[in-house]
Amino acid sequence: MTRKYIFLFSFCSLLTLAADLFAQPATPKQDPQAVLQSVCQSLIQQVDSEEFQKAYLPLEEKRDLLILVDKEHALPSYYKPDDLVRMPRGFLRQEAAVWFAEMEQDARKEGIYLFPVSTYRPYVYQWHLKRRTRNPDQVADPGHSQHQLGTAIDFNTTRLNDPYYRPALEWLKQYAGKYGFSLSFPKGQEEETGYPFEPWHYRYITKEGVALQNKFFGGSQHKMLVFLNMCLWNKPDSKTAIKND
Repeated sequence: MTRKYIFLFSFCSLLTLAADLFAQPATPKQDPQAVLQSVCQSLIQQVDSEEFQKAYLPLEEKRDLLILVDKEHALPSYYKPDDLVRMPRGFLRQEAAVWFAEMEQDARKEGIYLFPVSTYRPYVYQWHLKRRTRNPDQVADPGHSQHQLGTAIDFNTTRLNDPYYRPALEWLKQYAGKYGFSLSFPKGQEEETGYPFEPWHYRYITKEGVALQNKFFGGSQHKMLVFLNMCLWNKPDSKTAIKND
């Protein structure tokens, strides 16, 4: 049986299992697993299995670029990608760095200058950042930052009213997806992501990942990553995205 049909069988089985689970009466107090199942069921209803598996298959070998990291799902303190490469400002994983370089070059041809102000952040760095910031509620806890993945970039500035930087943020909004970068915390999704709108924070999820999120998840990076990690890949541990060995 080819990988394509194995995937399709598994995905359809997931749909059937979810339908059976949610046909049962709801209990007054839902445990975390029941909440997760509810989220998965809601997402499954939005997905056409055949179309989805065609779009998803190119991503099967890139799961490590699609790890779910948010306020509920953390990386262990020791996590550090083994393919980080140095950039003029910081470090990125190799594939993300290649596509950033192409994006930066194309933007420059249009008179747009992209300056990463924050890229890879180790666990300890995030811990210190959380301690010294004036707005700790707006900074991810150590282990819960996408920056530890080595695929997230904060671009240019957080001073949204500064006209000098606005063209770069507008360019990213329109073109970043062509290079595999996705806005992590969009406006209007604050309750879903747990973070305020950050037009400067992009994460590399591959071009195929961007296409998947746009076609099946309404452009929501977070919804797609929840579905892949918690529903399709069926990671049972809701506390951490990567288990300690």
